[in-house]
Amino acid sequence: MAGWKRRCLAVVLSVACLPAAARAAFDFPSIEQLPPGEQYRQLSLLSLVAGGVEPALTDLLRPLEEAEAARETAGEPVLELSLDDYVTPLVRIVDQDSLLANASQLFRFARHNSTEIQQRMTRIARENPILISMVDVSEIAADAIIIRNAIADSVEYSHAADAPGAAQTVQAFRDQTVYLRNMMEYNQFQQELSRVTDEAIVDLGGRLDAYQRMFDEEVDPDLMKRRIESAEIMSQQTGHQYEDRALERNSELLKMLILMESQVK
Repeated sequence: MAGWKRRCLAVVLSVACLPAAARAAFDFPSIEQLPPGEQYRQLSLLSLVAGGVEPALTDLLRPLEEAEAARETAGEPVLELSLDDYVTPLVRIVDQDSLLANASQLFRFARHNSTEIQQRMTRIARENPILISMVDVSEIAADAIIIRNAIADSVEYSHAADAPGAAQTVQAFRDQTVYLRNMMEYNQFQQELSRVTDEAIVDLGGRLDAYQRMFDEEVDPDLMKRRIESAEIMSQQTGHQYEDRALERNSELLKMLILMESQVK
């Protein structure tokens, strides 16, 4: 709750202290100053927020983006949002048209730079394997779902909703969001299944240890020693386990994105 209040306060202050001109809603130079883990989160979040967005939606939001640009050219204060700002309910009350104008910029940036975004994510995962191996893919997907729903809700309460075909365009965007939620829930199911399986293996291992002690007299100690040494050698050859896990996390996010973009409309 305290974190939510701080974020809301930051949005209010940003509205009160806006400069006459604002930068793009998202760009590479701005995130390059962030730690690798935060860069990876921002790039992943952007990919999932803009994943599968149809040209019809960007066309629907284009007039709002052009109006925002005209206000900026005239020297009027304009609202620049970060990805995390979309998660706060207050931002939709402060300036709904600016929210949608920023969303339009995000969609265009993600579409025009999709290859570089994926390359950057993969590079960060390779260079920081331990850090990225601990990334919670479901948490990033959950934030993306909140942001996508915020954008869809804002469109329905804006003048853009009056445009021909707007209802169908927004519904298609919502359907893709539901698809993302289903993938997130499936990942959570897989994680829970792995946890239960690991617990069962540990429990079974304890029982096997007991059986081992019961039959120690029938076991060849030299044979057992050789097997243990073989296991240690195999373990030493898995030194890239963190890198493999990091790339697996990266693959999960990219798979989500690919599935969303290839979803049958």
